[in-house]
Amino acid sequence: MDTGKVTRRCNSIIATVFAIILSSTHGAEKKQLNVVDYFLLLPHDYFEGSPQNWLDFLQQPKCGVVDLPNGYISCIGDGAQPEFEVALFRYRDPAGTGLLAVCRGALEGPNSVYLDFFKLGADGKMRKTRRTIFPVGDAGNGAGDWRFELPRAGKTVLVRNQKSGEVMGQFTWNGKKFVKEK
Repeated sequence: MDTGKVTRRCNSIIATVFAIILSSTHGAEKKQLNVVDYFLLLPHDYFEGSPQNWLDFLQQPKCGVVDLPNGYISCIGDGAQPEFEVALFRYRDPAGTGLLAVCRGALEGPNSVYLDFFKLGADGKMRKTRRTIFPVGDAGNGAGDWRFELPRAGKTVLVRNQKSGEVMGQFTWNGKKFVKEK
């Protein structure tokens, strides 16, 4: 049997069990998920390799950072997967529901030009959310010459000029959407 299929099936089963456990804690104090918890629930075809494979990759020296207290992950990528950053933002609700931002580069192209947002669905799976919560589109599709920089600490995403590095805009998460600061 194909090892990749077995791994995907196991990860799918784990995600399903995780979702059942989360939904069955009726009345009990729910554990607030961290950046790694959300990262592991991303769709398995989002990256070149599963999120678990990338966490394993990050265990190697100089391959990236997993900063749990600040809700941040960065990874250098490899030949098939461009570098990426992940940042966890929290909605202003009693549960502190997470919004996961994933910033990626283009394969054999510029870094940090694609920005996606994910929310946890009722089924325990992460789903892309509407991009309207962030007012600047991806640069990678020819719309502009900028790159995104997710915060390792804080709530402000920077939009920089790709060539000069100059900050073109700062957008801060207010618990509902990103608002322009500068």
